[in-house]
Amino acid sequence: MARLLLSAALLLAALPAFAQTGSIVGTVTDTDGAALPGANVRIDNTTLGTASGADGTFRIPSVPTGSQTVIVTLLGYARAERDVTVTAVGEVRLDVALSTDVLRLSGVAVTASRREEDLTQVPRSVAIVPAETVQLYTEQSPDLSATLGKFVPNFTAPNVGNSVFTATLRGRAPLYLLDGVPLATNEGVRGAILGNLDPSTIERVEVLYGASSIYGGGAPGGVIQFFTKEPSQAPLSAEATLFARNYLVDGALLEGEALDYRAALTVSGTQDRFSYLVNGAIETNNGIFEPDGDRLAPGAGRGDFSDYAVFAKAGYALTPSQSVQLTFSNSFLRPNRFDFQATVREEEVEADPESATAISEPVPEPFTYDESPSQRYTMVNAEYAHSALGGGALRFQGFYYDLNFLQEGGDIRSFVEDGTFPESWPGLFQTSSSGQEIGARAEYVRPFGEQVLLTIGGDVQREENATPVVVSTDDGTFDQNRVFDGGGGTRDQGAPTEILSGGAFAQLDADALPNLRFSYGARFDYIDYDVLPFVPTFTRNEPGLERLGGSGSDSGFSFNLGAAYEVVPQTTLFVGLSQGFSLPQLAFLFTNVEPGVVIRGDDVVSPQIVTSVEGGIRGQLGDRFAYGLAGFYAFSEEGAQIVFVDSTGFGERIQAPQRNYGFELTAEAAPVEGLRVGGDLSWTETDVDPQDDGTFQPSRNIESIPLKTTFRASYAPPVLPGLSFRAELLGLSDRDRAFDFLVDNDGDGEIDVDDEGNPSRADQYAINGYITLDLGVGYEVPAEVLGGARGRVSVQVLNVLNELYIPPIEQRNVGAVFASRRVAGPGRTLTLTLGLEL
Repeated sequence: MARLLLSAALLLAALPAFAQTGSIVGTVTDTDGAALPGANVRIDNTTLGTASGADGTFRIPSVPTGSQTVIVTLLGYARAERDVTVTAVGEVRLDVALSTDVLRLSGVAVTASRREEDLTQVPRSVAIVPAETVQLYTEQSPDLSATLGKFVPNFTAPNVGNSVFTATLRGRAPLYLLDGVPLATNEGVRGAILGNLDPSTIERVEVLYGASSIYGGGAPGGVIQFFTKEPSQAPLSAEATLFARNYLVDGALLEGEALDYRAALTVSGTQDRFSYLVNGAIETNNGIFEPDGDRLAPGAGRGDFSDYAVFAKAGYALTPSQSVQLTFSNSFLRPNRFDFQATVREEEVEADPESATAISEPVPEPFTYDESPSQRYTMVNAEYAHSALGGGALRFQGFYYDLNFLQEGGDIRSFVEDGTFPESWPGLFQTSSSGQEIGARAEYVRPFGEQVLLTIGGDVQREENATPVVVSTDDGTFDQNRVFDGGGGTRDQGAPTEILSGGAFAQLDADALPNLRFSYGARFDYIDYDVLPFVPTFTRNEPGLERLGGSGSDSGFSFNLGAAYEVVPQTTLFVGLSQGFSLPQLAFLFTNVEPGVVIRGDDVVSPQIVTSVEGGIRGQLGDRFAYGLAGFYAFSEEGAQIVFVDSTGFGERIQAPQRNYGFELTAEAAPVEGLRVGGDLSWTETDVDPQDDGTFQPSRNIESIPLKTTFRASYAPPVLPGLSFRAELLGLSDRDRAFDFLVDNDGDGEIDVDDEGNPSRADQYAINGYITLDLGVGYEVPAEVLGGARGRVSVQVLNVLNELYIPPIEQRNVGAVFASRRVAGPGRTLTLTLGLEL
């Protein structure tokens, strides 16, 4: 299948363009003449289009000659249509000024069917996060783990640092894409992925909810795609950003250990056929502080680290209709200090265990490492595009992705000595994970008349994953030299795996009526995996004995269908059914395989096929109010629940039926000039059937999302151009459904109890909700003040009320063993961002 797809792509690429074409160039601005980056400019009834650059300029090559309709859309601005006449081998100039519009739910999406289409016609839930929103939240934090949950409904609540199990969308794992490149390996270190993305390179974010049969690679919860910035159409342009952060809490105000800095520089341009963009960013992050001034406990991404990121993109137009582009992205994060250790104040634990948080205290001597903890991420993406091939458009990409994650050292010797953990467990260690993936994707999009559009394509990828544990020498010298030296060798935390997967898909969209669109799609997936022999380090199931590993393969079909009906102008009803096909996380699954058992076929592994059903409505009332509402239900025979064993703190996967259901509600209004108010309300419930007997129970809170609401308001005084004020309220509800559910796992009709007579619960902890309030002010400096350049100043105060709260993912860390990992959210925080565009 892979060879067939590659051969077809190369054959199609070799065919010449046979239609006469020209180009359309121009700029997109607002009514005051300010450039609007990120606007979508496309040719109606074709697959041709582009996005405006940082200076508002755009260029669409290979446009068929004759009369064409150009459609320009940007969230927050009214849609514009312009008719132009294109001549052969010539350029047509088109400058478009967009007026502001409250309609935040319109625009153009490319995620849903791997091509551009009007969001109003998409028969499923899609959320578009425009450039201005990405910029706003980048000015709050450069870590997407801390902000993505604020502006994506039914996505995991914001977290502190890169917890590897945090990210879910509608209660299931999403697939991350960066310009179409999958950023997740089967190991599934999802939190680390978010922490390694550089937000200063992101132009917009698109969220496709629900299982997807269009994208492979495992997308049971949906697809979150990050689109990077495009080069400027000017010969040379530059954008610089300076970010600073301080914690406005007792003992930390203006202290050096509470000051963070980040600088980013982007240079881009276009010269004839060549375009380029280069971005570099450097960050120094010091300590993070609780509302009462205590320093947060150390951990992955929790302060005291340096981060370096490089992003580069270069493109070349081979002909008016053919182009190639190469993208490189690299990020390296390294902790700077190891002279703090986590501790929990005993008086807090005794007074209120659920509110006790882990803080840092100095150690007599700092730790050192033979191999320092770090996070490293590299992505290379090469693309070839032909926009006028046989009446359609071809895109082919090959990519390479690598992620390495080495944690800080752990010391559990006391728990091994007192029998809490098995004697085979190392007392001093560093856990890590690594994943490499190489692959290719090809797709061909062709319209048939004005009513039918066909998309076909396929992908293939090969990945290798490992979770080694570096064991430090434990002969008494560690307490003297404080060195994690790796002298105890390397073991495996989970199963080392090699996976080869591929698939082919077809998507057909048809306009049955001017206001009715149907969508049909199908995908075939093939997966082949090998599990290498290994000895699991952290297991109570016969520890120290080798697992033999094995191999297997599987294949299957998934499909989607949907309909979108515009009942009245600006009001669309939609309904859809979609499926996704993916493997579970093998590293976790095979840890529990018995010694001496050889893995064969699907004896142990069953691919997860998720079926999602949803329906909703979106639209606009007049020009002052926009809304969207969607409800969903998803089911899979083989769930993907990760259950944390309280005695070990490590995850085990349950292969059992799983269902998710809930809704998303969004709304925005502009009651008076300059004022916008809006927000969203989202809720996901997850149930599992651990005995596979038809009896469902609430899932553990690790994968579920409490009722989450946001309320946002912004005001730009008409009499003070460039000035804007904003406020945002984020609220999470309590969640105790699983905690209150008492279980009978042995089926004897009585609630199970532990050795002390306590009842067994579906979950051992409940989530306590909280509310945070953020305020901000921004000012766009007029170009005439800066000699033609554009400037921006942003000041934001986060958690204005200095509320003590604990992110949901951290609330699972209870008990004597893991309370030292339970960290609170940051206290009142001040951020200052200065931006300059030349």
